[in-house]
Amino acid sequence: MAVCTRDRPEDLRRCLAAIQLLEPAPAAVLVVDNGSADDRTRRVVEAFGLSCVREPRLGLDWARNRALLEARTGIVAFTDDDVLVHPRWIAGIARAFTEEPGAVGVTGLVAPAELATPAQVLFEAYGGFGRGYARQWMSVAVETGEVAARVHPGTGGAGTGANMAVRREETLALGGFDPALDVGTPTGGGGDLEMYFRVLAAGHLLVYEPSAAVYHVHRRTESQLLRQMRGHGTGTYSIFAGAALRYGKVQAGEFLAFALWWALHRHLRAHVGQLLRRRPLPWALDRAETRGMCAAVLGRYYTRARRQAVQQQGENPDEPRAPALVRPRARRTRDHTPDPVVTVDLARDGGESALRQGSPVGDSRARRVRLVVERNGVAQAHLVVRTGGSPLTPSRLRWSLVQRLGPAVLEPGAVWQEPPGPRARRGSGSDAVAPHVQIVVVSDGAEVHGRPALDAVSAQSDLIGASVTYGDSPGAARPGEHGRVRRHTMAGDGGAQPAEEVLVLLRSDLLVAPGWLQELLVPLADPGVAVVTGRVLPAGQSGTYAQWRDYQDVLDRGPHRAVFDGDWLRSSRGPARLWEIGTLANAAVRCSALSRLPSVAGPAALTGAVVSEDFFYRVLHAGGRIAYAPAAVARRVAAPADRTSVRAEVASAATAHVASLLNVVVEHRDLRGLVRLGVVLPRQRLRRIWHVLRGRDDIPADLVVADLAGLVRGLAWWRWRAG
Repeated sequence: MAVCTRDRPEDLRRCLAAIQLLEPAPAAVLVVDNGSADDRTRRVVEAFGLSCVREPRLGLDWARNRALLEARTGIVAFTDDDVLVHPRWIAGIARAFTEEPGAVGVTGLVAPAELATPAQVLFEAYGGFGRGYARQWMSVAVETGEVAARVHPGTGGAGTGANMAVRREETLALGGFDPALDVGTPTGGGGDLEMYFRVLAAGHLLVYEPSAAVYHVHRRTESQLLRQMRGHGTGTYSIFAGAALRYGKVQAGEFLAFALWWALHRHLRAHVGQLLRRRPLPWALDRAETRGMCAAVLGRYYTRARRQAVQQQGENPDEPRAPALVRPRARRTRDHTPDPVVTVDLARDGGESALRQGSPVGDSRARRVRLVVERNGVAQAHLVVRTGGSPLTPSRLRWSLVQRLGPAVLEPGAVWQEPPGPRARRGSGSDAVAPHVQIVVVSDGAEVHGRPALDAVSAQSDLIGASVTYGDSPGAARPGEHGRVRRHTMAGDGGAQPAEEVLVLLRSDLLVAPGWLQELLVPLADPGVAVVTGRVLPAGQSGTYAQWRDYQDVLDRGPHRAVFDGDWLRSSRGPARLWEIGTLANAAVRCSALSRLPSVAGPAALTGAVVSEDFFYRVLHAGGRIAYAPAAVARRVAAPADRTSVRAEVASAATAHVASLLNVVVEHRDLRGLVRLGVVLPRQRLRRIWHVLRGRDDIPADLVVADLAGLVRGLAWWRWRAG
């Protein structure tokens, strides 16, 4: 490990004392004296029995490069003299590099060592150095044409140079740190952030590991804090206005766009907030950072620092120097390929082999990996993990599953805190389900879908003696003969009311998982629950358009149980998010609640989004409750996904969403839907178009057009009412 210092012997003494407590101890500790005015630094280092190298060229990045050149280990960990390392700091760094063998850089948590003065408290309130308590991954799929300056134009979220470790050979291959940046130069900072960006632009992985923690002694006085904030401004914009220009036109253009946006978003917004008295922090901090920004741009600090670095090298020709800086350039075109699909079984891969250290899972250079999560072969979830061109290692897989599924990793549908209302019991006795049930498999017009759905449903219906009906519209295709299924053609006005107490609806293109019926019926043990919706997972195909159809499939409502009631309906600040409840495509409904279906709801419309949301609104408004049972899983049968069919599905989903919002406004006099129609939806679509044009979103352009066309068609709400 390396400690870079200059004229701060007392801070260095405390830093080295903390380093001596490290468990395990580092292989070697090197102190780089960056041109101290006297020999006090050397005496402190000798008192601890450590190695000290003098670097006469002033600048923190000169000292960092000297440490890389002098080191004899494959990994070099850096810290500053005003830092106290945690005893397990090295262990955290080693763990990150071991679990992520592709990582070139690792940063860690920087917590305050003390909050004894107002200036130290203000620095933490302003943002500090901490970057959270969860591991983070940063990478760019440069092989597919992703532009690093577009994905990660600012790398401040990766951490700070006071707590970082890099692979020595890979870092030197990129030219080391830029000596025109950071403390000791006119730029005043940014050397660590620019190095992080070069790592990402080269296609390498950067990991933030919070268990590798250190404690930083913040500036104690207000004047010191203001100088530090000014250095933040000069360092950041020296990268944007100076170093960024060396990365080629594509990267430089992205940096320029981000710099302008950041100036408006952070600086101008902060000053307006101060004028309106909406910011509790002192205005002096914002002014200091903004002055640093303006000085770096107008004063061309990076150019001046580059001239200073060349002069220093000329004055010290015998000193070692890192290789020339390598600034990877980006190409304008991008590759559009399907994401790899990886199946993970929580009871096997997720429980044992996928959690062991070993070869990466889904090793590819793709931007994303799609996870099909199962438990003992039964579908549980469908997740998309952005890998950014780096392999999906077992460690990252574990973090992704826990972060996205939470306690549902351990038990299907579980939540950290149980929601009010019925709690699903998973007993096998007859008291765990409703006694009188009729199951209606609603045809989607494709015979090939109906047969597997009926087979799976009939096997479960026999356990409780439920009857199964295949309901279809007149003229629709019917499945072949099935001994245990009554074929029934339902009228377009809603059909005959069943005599059973509970009606289970299932769309025929859904294939239910084992235990589906029991999980769907258990919440109905609570008499206050009128409807139970289940979870619908996408097919999980590998084609580009098939994957975007799965992406547009809005039937999956997540892995956790939930209960919705009238209070939830009324307390929503905007339009009630009825789509979060689920769909009648996989639901159990008390027959007493069927009277609240709209009169136009025939079998062809029963599982549609508009009818579902309208029905949910009526039930909640009347005082009923709706339970969401994510363990009642049905998976969509994989169907051919050509461009034409996917465009039609995307447009249909958009039309249904707009029609449902208008239905709430017109039928129920709930004007909150207008907020989403007039503000939220346009903003979302404009953001999507912008991301597609900028290359941040891979959705094909024809699907964007189909989505917009569907939104426009949805405005003709009366056509749905008439049909």
